[in-house]
Amino acid sequence: MKKVCLLISLLIVYSLPSWSQTDTLDVVSSFIHVGVPGPGKYKIVAFKLSTAENAPISWQSGPIEPILEDSASRFMIKVDVPRAISESADMLECTAIAKKSYGIWSWLGYKKEIEIPYGGVNLSVIKLEIKSDPTGAEVYMVPIRVWDKLFKNRKLERSVDDLEFYKVNTSVTDTFVRIDQTVFKVVFHRNGLFKTLIHRPQPQSIEPIQIINVRF
Repeated sequence: MKKVCLLISLLIVYSLPSWSQTDTLDVVSSFIHVGVPGPGKYKIVAFKLSTAENAPISWQSGPIEPILEDSASRFMIKVDVPRAISESADMLECTAIAKKSYGIWSWLGYKKEIEIPYGGVNLSVIKLEIKSDPTGAEVYMVPIRVWDKLFKNRKLERSVDDLEFYKVNTSVTDTFVRIDQTVFKVVFHRNGLFKTLIHRPQPQSIEPIQIINVRF
């Protein structure tokens, strides 16, 4: 009976879509800027990333909401990519999800949704190693413009739920993420204590691996 239950469990796991398995895989959080052609009357609300059709590993994300909107056609997203893909692929295929409200009908929630194939986006190239002493801290990476607008004048103890959107899901410290040259407010949280710092990345050509560290 135990063998039958184990076999059924394995069949269920391996029958799941590849993107839905991300939570159980070793992942790397990557902060990526995506620029898309002007969506016209549509508003971009999310993105989906995937490996190319001929890639050795097949993977697709679920819808990813932007964490920063630079303009109507340029966004930053946080995507948790399986480590094997992060280490082997320089680029992922990107599809934008956009919605259009229908005038007076929008108040009823009626919106048309379309998908806009964008092509390839580069994975962020700077490796940021995140450390703490002692280890075991959760980390949140908040673009500095978002921090100044939403969190600067708030107590962190009351902001944990809202910070979850910017959480590094790779693991607790010591860990690493991949970023571009966006300036971040980095929040460390361990046993009810918070530490913060601002990281201003150096260009990848000068310093491809960068390190930040805090002591509790």
